[in-house]
Amino acid sequence: MSITPTPPRAARFAKLPAAEQYSGRSRSRLYQLAAIHHGLFIKDRRSTLVDLNVLDEIMAALPPARIGAGK
Repeated sequence: MSITPTPPRAARFAKLPAAEQYSGRSRSRLYQLAAIHHGLFIKDRRSTLVDLNVLDEIMAALPPARIGAGK
């Protein structure tokens, strides 16, 4: 049995306003997540860029919403 390695994903980066729109998270929430998840932000001189691959992983790890009639 042969295991085929998964090819690495291409780097995807966006400025904060685009990352806000992409994720639906506020700028302040993205900064909170960056404090916990190192590698979410990178700096390019004065620009802060968001690694969208890391953001996707963070969002995918969130628990599903529990929608119900009551508590």
